[in-house]
Amino acid sequence: MIINKIFNVDDYYYDVFMAISESLTGFSVNELQSTGLAEIYYKYILNQIETATFIEFLNISKNVLENSASQDQLKIAITAEIIANPATQEIAQSLITLWYMGTWEGAYVNDRSYKEGLVWTVMHAHPPGAKQPGFKSWETKPVNSNS
Repeated sequence: MIINKIFNVDDYYYDVFMAISESLTGFSVNELQSTGLAEIYYKYILNQIETATFIEFLNISKNVLENSASQDQLKIAITAEIIANPATQEIAQSLITLWYMGTWEGAYVNDRSYKEGLVWTVMHAHPPGAKQPGFKSWETKPVNSNS
């Protein structure tokens, strides 16, 4: 079983939400929680889509997570049972966008969601106008720079 108990929220489905978020984004649960937005995103989604629809997505996700013995099996199962499934595909795509961009259906969840989007970590950058890179950061060559 790949689902680990999260201790700060007393909601079984929150654990599944975090576990599937980890698998969909490629970031660990600790990295996702360090954004400070995990609980906010979970509650936000519950207010944006029908609870039954979200619970169905989480139940399918739970089955995928529990029945995958390896990371390779997990990737195959996510592709086949979540991404390729019309009933869960849109939620999975929206969840990925939420974590990476901080938006749900094109709108930012809150002021922090822009600043904490995973896209900035992937790009080794900072969100312009929100978090500055730090004193003398211009002195360091960018990651993967050929210059």
